[in-house]
This record gives sequence, C-alpha cells and structure tokens, in this order.
Amino acid sequence: MESTEVPNGRPDAAPADSDLRLELSVAEAQALRSWLLKPAADGSSTMDDEVLKPVLVKLAHELDFREGVATVRQELEQAGLQTANLSDEQVAVLGRRISDTKLRRNGADG
Repeated sequence: MESTEVPNGRPDAAPADSDLRLELSVAEAQALRSWLLKPAADGSSTMDDEVLKPVLVKLAHELDFREGVATVRQELEQAGLQTANLSDEQVAVLGRRISDTKLRRNGADG
C-alpha cells in the first residue's frame, strides 16, 4: 500500500487503501489501546472485529516492545551501564541475549 500525504488534515484525494500514519506518545498509545479494549454498551469487543483485531494486536506488540526496552534500559542504567548511545533495537537485542544466557556457578548447586 502506498502512503499518502494529507494536506491540512483533510483526506480529500486519499485512496481508501492508502496507509495512514500517526505519531503518538507511548502514553497516548496506551490510552488508545485501553479505550479500544473497553467493551461496547452491547457487550461486544473490538477484538471480535476482524478489521480492528489486527490493528490492536500490532499496537499491543509495539507497546510491549517499547515497555520492554524501557525496562531493560532502566535495569542496565541501575547496573551502571550507559545506554543513551544504544538504539531501542540494540537494547532489545542485548536484553534478549542476557535473558537467553544460562548462568551457572562453579561447584554450587542451583
């Protein structure tokens, strides 16, 4: 799908199948996800909607990634490692590598 610039916020000539990109803060995205996950007055859920479900899953994955990176970054900083020069992807890879490492003590059980 192609991305279309929308002049003055009006999609006058934007085709229906073009991409729409929004920039949200993490707090705004979390609020949007919470709002979208609230059941409707009739008890239905947006997760039952075949169009909305993949959007919500995508949003949840991105938020989980961002929250995970923030947690790993905070833990590394508390351990005295500077992470300001690392991208989110680099922090995520480092976090995965650390979590996949099996730690063993020599001569000690458990």
